[in-house]
Amino acid sequence: MVRVEREPGVDEPTVLELEIDGRPARAVLRPGEVLLVGRDPSCQLVVRDRSVSRRHAEISRVGGAWVVRDLDSRNGIHLDGQRTEVITVRNGSKVRIGSPHDGPVLRFAVPPAPPAAPPQTTAAPPGAPPVAAVPAPPAAAPPTALPPSAPAPAPPATAPTAPLPPPAPTGLRPEVASFDATGVITIGRSAECDVVLADLLVSRRHAEVRQEGTVHQLVDLGSTNGTYHNGRRINRATLHPGDRVAIGHVELVFDGQRLHEHVDTGPVSLSAEAISVDIDKHRIVNDVSFSLPQGSLLGIVGPSGCGKSTMIRAVTGLRPASTGRVRYDGRDLYADYAELRYRIGMVPQDDVLHRQLTVRRALRFAASLRFADDVSRRERFARVEEVLATLGLSGSARQRIDRLSGGQRKRTSVALELLTEPSVLCLDEPTSGLDPALDRDVMQELRGMADRGRTVLCITHSVLHLDVCDQVLVMCPGGTIGYFGPPQDLLAFFEAENYADVFAKVTREPQHWTRRYHESELYQRYVAEPLAAERARPRPEPAPEAPAAESDHPDPATAPAGPLAQAMQLPEQLARAVPEQLARVVPEQLVRAMPQPIARALNLGRRGVANQAKDPVGPLREFTTLSLRMFSVIAADRGFLLFLLGLPMVLALLSHAVPGETGLGPPDGFSLEAQRLLVVLVVGAAFIGISSSIREIVNESVIYQRERAVGLSPGAYLGSKFVVLGIINVVQVSIFVWLSLLGRGGPEVALVLGSPLLEIIVPVAMVTTSCTMFGLCISALARSMAQTTPVLVVAVMAMLVLSGGLFELAGEPVLNQVSWLSPTRWGFAAGASTVDLLSMVPIDDSLWAHSAGSWWRAILLLAVQIGLLTAAARLAMRRLEPGR
Repeated sequence: MVRVEREPGVDEPTVLELEIDGRPARAVLRPGEVLLVGRDPSCQLVVRDRSVSRRHAEISRVGGAWVVRDLDSRNGIHLDGQRTEVITVRNGSKVRIGSPHDGPVLRFAVPPAPPAAPPQTTAAPPGAPPVAAVPAPPAAAPPTALPPSAPAPAPPATAPTAPLPPPAPTGLRPEVASFDATGVITIGRSAECDVVLADLLVSRRHAEVRQEGTVHQLVDLGSTNGTYHNGRRINRATLHPGDRVAIGHVELVFDGQRLHEHVDTGPVSLSAEAISVDIDKHRIVNDVSFSLPQGSLLGIVGPSGCGKSTMIRAVTGLRPASTGRVRYDGRDLYADYAELRYRIGMVPQDDVLHRQLTVRRALRFAASLRFADDVSRRERFARVEEVLATLGLSGSARQRIDRLSGGQRKRTSVALELLTEPSVLCLDEPTSGLDPALDRDVMQELRGMADRGRTVLCITHSVLHLDVCDQVLVMCPGGTIGYFGPPQDLLAFFEAENYADVFAKVTREPQHWTRRYHESELYQRYVAEPLAAERARPRPEPAPEAPAAESDHPDPATAPAGPLAQAMQLPEQLARAVPEQLARVVPEQLVRAMPQPIARALNLGRRGVANQAKDPVGPLREFTTLSLRMFSVIAADRGFLLFLLGLPMVLALLSHAVPGETGLGPPDGFSLEAQRLLVVLVVGAAFIGISSSIREIVNESVIYQRERAVGLSPGAYLGSKFVVLGIINVVQVSIFVWLSLLGRGGPEVALVLGSPLLEIIVPVAMVTTSCTMFGLCISALARSMAQTTPVLVVAVMAMLVLSGGLFELAGEPVLNQVSWLSPTRWGFAAGASTVDLLSMVPIDDSLWAHSAGSWWRAILLLAVQIGLLTAAARLAMRRLEPGR
């Protein structure tokens, strides 16, 4: 049912009481607005039914009548079983949308017109002309199905039946619906929930609101992307009037009895107030302020090195500003970043998708990582196809990304961000390297996104098409702002004939132009006054915070100083700085393992803004998706695939250069063949492990950092690399050992495993596994691909020297202990134990004893090394955390 409450005045909103197949809801329709109906989460009236199109119909006031209009949907709208394009409704009208047989029914309840009022006159002020009487409108007409061009009849006159709702709190979209919060209300994507949210970021059964006497409890049901109470992720919280509940793109405001639904996929404003960014004690961005209205396109220009990229990372929350504030539609972005992160898309200058994959396959992997665990493959794939169609990439979906044109690659990166339907989209140099025609196409596409409601920020060095922007921000060397305003006023402000002169002037005199702009009328009009209005916007009173036991994520940035700091009577800033620095160095796992009193005393809780992005998908599905993606990337890279296949064969061929025919078997007399062959095997295994992994993380650090910013688990990412490369490398070394011993003798007796060959393969495989993790650790620390090659050479040489197979290490007190850190030392020792190398060569090394204990000791220490290197690699990945 859609119950229409008559608006008291022309300029006041109309409240619609909705009933869809018996399920009540509520919406607010303001003059000139339309109520979109469909499956898409951006619709004001979301209807989850397979026969309903994403944007199916609209409800509006046309000529005073209530009209339902079909939006070229697949299954149409129906009145009395007849499909039509436009329906004018009255009290009791039932409009079926989607399937004509069992599609959802919208029922309209329009109150009857009040009795005609006698003509009234209004006293006019002195000197004013008389005001004529206003007759009452006619009674309602019966419902009729009209052709699209037919004029709508006059509306029924109705009296208001309920007071209008209070204004929505700051930062909320217009109300879509409202729900009674009596009893237990289940919220989720499933059609069986009491409140159905058609958003792929929402789990099927996401959360519940439970009424317990006079108290309402919000309970997360183990959702994937989390439930947020007043900007904080919670497991359980008590609701108070005015509280916000955020689930995906949907915000529910609790008024004490009902939940009012708002969907944030529409236009939002974005403002920065006096933000500065310090990196390594250097100020990169200095006191930048601007205010961007809803649905605007901002072009950001300036000389190279002036801090444009750093500034936009601060605005998006990827690297929070050292000082200042960023507001997302009136809300503090940094305080609510965990909730708002999916509503902001960031397209870096470098590609954030694997170029070896096709467009469709890359986006499907990305969708699997970003959407909830219980989103079906069909739903994810449908969203990918929708985004491809929106950006005109459907025809290129089967092409590899590295074979696309520059403009198509940029659109593919944009498509990645549009999967989650962000309201704000930021792009860093999207036109870099493009010819003027493609430059124009990209800027026109960004213009279209802004026109469709998104707020778009774009860094560019190209000034050819700045005229399509609503505002232009010019940054000066030193990270200050030299201009913010319309593009048509830019040249006049700088008294320049072209943009080249502008760049030259701000480069020569950055302080002069910064000071001049702050003293100008343009600054007052476009920065100072909008920011003052932003600060003056009414904001809801902050609700009482949930007790500490109700939230798993306390915020040290906003929490009071811990008891330890208070006991020491430290100044407030120092009292908060001490635990903040501790939080940076104490591993998060250790904090979680601490007893609650100790953690609270040290005030160690949630880390910086970057770490507010909790894992959006379960670690198991993340690990599976990342592993499948890595296998796909390797299979698509023919050069690397040939390298992997050919490397063990080449190394095995080289091993046959070792003279002799007995191999690892007992020789007839003195022989160094077994010793030399073992050296080749363990050092070759080390080379296989390091060479395959040392470029793996640094090569895709941009991709990882973007995925991490939206909640990718570092453990799942590192684990997928280790497992995939480990499997490949173990297969490689198994082939390598088998080919190396082919046609040669092997050990005669097995100490532990029953197979002498297996006892050689196992330690050699563990050497390559350990070296694989060592390579990943170096890759996480490296800042560029060029830094990895010298490390590879030095590491392999060191492992050769420290293996113990070139010369006797037992008599070298320092070098012997250092060699224990090398995987080749223990791999060689295990092999020497199996082949009984002490009986073949005149070297007295106790680690080579021909016994099961010596073999197990070497294997155990290799396992310990793998564990330690895994922990080191995980710590090394902290360098890649957003905001560092």
